Amino acid sequence: MDFAKDDVVVTGAGVCCNLGDDRAAIEAQLRRGDNLRSDGAPPFSRWSVAEALQGRCLVTGRYEGDLGDAALGIKKAQSRFMGRAARIALRASRAALAESGREARDLAVVFGSGTGDVETHVDIQQRLTAGSDMRKIPPSAIPRLMASTVSANLVNVLESTGPSLSATAACAGGTYNVVIAAQMIQSGHADAALAGGVEISDAHFFSGFDAMGAYCRDSNDTPARASRPYAADRAGFIFGEGAGAVVLERRSAAEARGATILGVIRGWGLSSDGAGEMVAPDWRGARAALASALRHARLRPEDIGYVNTHGTSTPLGDVSEVRALRDFFGGRRVPYSSTKGYTGHTITAAGVIEAIFTMAMVRGGWVAPSVHATPLDPELLDYPPVTEPLDVALRFAVSNSFGFGGTNASLVLEHPDVGRPDATIPA
Repeated sequence: MDFAKDDVVVTGAGVCCNLGDDRAAIEAQLRRGDNLRSDGAPPFSRWSVAEALQGRCLVTGRYEGDLGDAALGIKKAQSRFMGRAARIALRASRAALAESGREARDLAVVFGSGTGDVETHVDIQQRLTAGSDMRKIPPSAIPRLMASTVSANLVNVLESTGPSLSATAACAGGTYNVVIAAQMIQSGHADAALAGGVEISDAHFFSGFDAMGAYCRDSNDTPARASRPYAADRAGFIFGEGAGAVVLERRSAAEARGATILGVIRGWGLSSDGAGEMVAPDWRGARAALASALRHARLRPEDIGYVNTHGTSTPLGDVSEVRALRDFFGGRRVPYSSTKGYTGHTITAAGVIEAIFTMAMVRGGWVAPSVHATPLDPELLDYPPVTEPLDVALRFAVSNSFGFGGTNASLVLEHPDVGRPDATIPA
């Protein structure tokens, strides 16, 4: 495949998160700078599990859609292998496939989460502790707890015969899944792919972040403002449950069947900090991913009109990433914002959900503001994020994802009308 002549494009997208699963409505909220749910409630709320376990942070963002067998259209024989993550991933995937109009039969499926189904691990341990008898373990255990449980369940339910796997790369995992899927298409190993990431609220996962002090602990009584990237008083991130899914294919194939193109995956860059720090970010690693992405896309820094930052609302991470932007873009102040003030940090799902949001901004010519970012961190006063709704013509934008262990990924996304002779797009 000649990448310059036959782009990898997105023809379908699905989002499930604390704001619901109506993507058009969620994107309209982002455009308005409104992070409240459709019923007017805050995007985050106290989680009874965290309260019962005496968490320091009690706030989370839960997906509240129906994940029952009937709602998902799955058989009992399939249901027994599916944990909550696989179910949310399936709902997002079905939305992406419906929009794409692409059959699932021959798709590659590259879709993962940060862990296998933790509840299954806990259940096995409880059964063994209570009875000291391996015969008490259900035969469905392994397909639920294995690291590839999400991709395996998706190909089983969707009856796809393409290659499948789950990539895990901490909070950059979803972006890695998209990159791997795009590489499969680019290399000719797949004609099309379903790619995404998912993360669910789980007591063990939640308590681990709480123990390390990663969560915001001062907003249990003010959940609407709990996730506030770039604010002077930001105090950590808020976990958000959710999934993001995209259907990728060759532009020529998409156009041949009359599919609507949501965006072009123009390029990507991957890096590691290599600084010997597990949880402290190094701005040079983020810069390296940005530089690699633009080299792959054959673009210059001045071509980028917007950056959807990783911006989790942690004291170190937000400033570190902006330092990378300052250095990479030189004297130019590129517009940037974080959408995690709306969704919280969805971990493995974050890169996919945020890429979907970024494509919507490029198509629509607008930038979602960082909500609750003021008063700004004094270090950012001369290089501030977008904090009010902004209309601006965009051709190229970047979506960043960075994870523990210094794992970095940047996606370059392009306006969907590139390549059409009758298109009118930003220069």
